[in-house]
Amino acid sequence: MTARGVRAAVAGVVAAALAGLGACTAPEPPEAVPALRPELFRSGELAEPVRLGVLVPPLEGPGSEYRPLVEGARVAAYRFGLGGDAVEVSVGLDDGTPDGAVLAMRALLDAGVAGVVLASPGPHTADAVAAADEAATAVVLPYGSAAGPAPGAWSLAPSPGVVAERVQDALDGLAVRRPYRVVAADRPTPARDDAQPEDSAGGAGSPDEPSWTGTPDDPEATAAEIVTLLEQRLVDAVVVDAPAGDQAALVVALQELLGTRQLPVVLSPDALTPVFGDLLAAAGTSGGRLVGVGTDAQDHAALTGSGAGSRTASFLAAVRLAAGDPGCRNVYDDDACAAGVPRADAASHDAALALVRAVDAAGSVEPARVREALGGLRLGRGDGLAGPDLDFGTAQALADDDVVVLHASTSDPGVRPTAADGTRPALSWFAGAAP
Repeated sequence: MTARGVRAAVAGVVAAALAGLGACTAPEPPEAVPALRPELFRSGELAEPVRLGVLVPPLEGPGSEYRPLVEGARVAAYRFGLGGDAVEVSVGLDDGTPDGAVLAMRALLDAGVAGVVLASPGPHTADAVAAADEAATAVVLPYGSAAGPAPGAWSLAPSPGVVAERVQDALDGLAVRRPYRVVAADRPTPARDDAQPEDSAGGAGSPDEPSWTGTPDDPEATAAEIVTLLEQRLVDAVVVDAPAGDQAALVVALQELLGTRQLPVVLSPDALTPVFGDLLAAAGTSGGRLVGVGTDAQDHAALTGSGAGSRTASFLAAVRLAAGDPGCRNVYDDDACAAGVPRADAASHDAALALVRAVDAAGSVEPARVREALGGLRLGRGDGLAGPDLDFGTAQALADDDVVVLHASTSDPGVRPTAADGTRPALSWFAGAAP
């Protein structure tokens, strides 16, 4: 398959408690890692069911790469159901336009939801966020930035500023100095100071030294220019900030021209979506040396045995249970959970969980009270999160320190159920040193 063709195109048993730590000579033993439990429990006295809204991305176009991930919200509801508490999910379908996003949001508000998981990222949802603000209803964005939305909206995605910092960290770790930067038209172009490396003596690069940039609009042409510059030793890495499909098309085009040569590619968080890996697999390539940016709530973390890894492991245990439960319906209530839940992610799960915890704190499903309560919440491992701690005291609930450099691998950790069509994740991501 050509690059242009690409563009067109745990177990059911709950894990037992971890083995106890052996004797230690330290004055205080380390904190024990709790047993992996997929079920979640409400902490409040409210007896009535909680209804949450989920505004899902469009089928095609910008933001559609996040559509498979929203089943995480369904997994959160399923986990509360395992604990005996009813959490219902109502879905609003975004068509990718401002008017469509507003209509979907108003339908959710009219349904009386306690809060909304706005899983459709992009500037076209600004008016929808404003409509929720007018209705005093909390909005949690698992994939969108907190920059610019109305009060009462919180982001669980890495901020643009920290993404830029981690991209630079990745370049530093790779010991590269001359990256070629590919930036989509709707993304901010890096300032020259950001794009220009320091010279070997530690000073700023010469102002006459070119900084190479391009767009993903024509992946074959951009890849050809990159390889030409590589052969001239003018570039030594690539940085891509674009939607997942555009990133995949460029990586495929690069691999076709590079052959056995290696050129590291640093990708924006869009590449962590399953669509990116699926497109590479369809083109018959692993993509070479790929580096991404995100949280360490990836599947490999479930195998580490750490406290943070136990969160991911518990979440994935619930994913496996839901996928194997014939009575479980997906987030759209139009098919069994087995059809979509295998690709559920931690961010949409934690967005839904945060709203339920806000209902508990408010002692009410009345949206204004839930929104007020959410603004004072700090959530951690004991609250059932699948990912890092969250502080809703600011619009950027995810701390910058929890955003890390990730490396791609074609090794399947084996902790997710197989999808209904028999496929498994083509790529996985892990934190730490590259192999």
